[in-house]
Amino acid sequence: MGKIAQKPPLTDLATSILTVRSRQHPHMPNPISTLLDKLLGRKQRPRGSTPEKIINTFKNGVREVDEGHPKKAIKYFTEAISASRNSAKLHHYRADAYALVGEHEQAVIDYDTAVRLNAKYPDTYLDRGNLHYQLGKLETALKDFSEAIRLKPEWGEAFANRAVIHTELGNAKESEADAAIAISLGVDEAKLNEMLQAAKNEAAE
Repeated sequence: MGKIAQKPPLTDLATSILTVRSRQHPHMPNPISTLLDKLLGRKQRPRGSTPEKIINTFKNGVREVDEGHPKKAIKYFTEAISASRNSAKLHHYRADAYALVGEHEQAVIDYDTAVRLNAKYPDTYLDRGNLHYQLGKLETALKDFSEAIRLKPEWGEAFANRAVIHTELGNAKESEADAAIAISLGVDEAKLNEMLQAAKNEAAE
């Protein structure tokens, strides 16, 4: 993939638009092997791996991201994926880390893999949509945000992001409709208007 002039992430345009979103994984009951199977979607683990090791590797990756070390996180997520290749969430987390370090092609590959493994997880579409937006792929981002909304109809952040896309594409009515829904779902109106104005300025350039 060639170097592309990137847009700022939508989340950067609205830092305080919503409380920072954190992915909540289902509470994982004992025994730990049952927990791992539910988390990673596996039926069988390769030899040499243990549930505890894979979970700890995953947690180490999450910690490195939280501490601002996405490159280190990628190594941990890759190790976990090697032991559990059919985990959509592991691919999603690694995609997020790749996006943070600017390895966008690898991020898209992992997001696509995560969607293929679990097409019903709305967060993947939102995050992939944000990446496509950064890369200037507005129509593709629009499709991702629309799918996130279909899967999670009361997600204000997704409506706000789609409103921005519609604004840049010149779809004024659609943008107004999405913005109104986003505000009704708790998105800060002032921050959303700031996002929309930035999108209008971008479209006018």
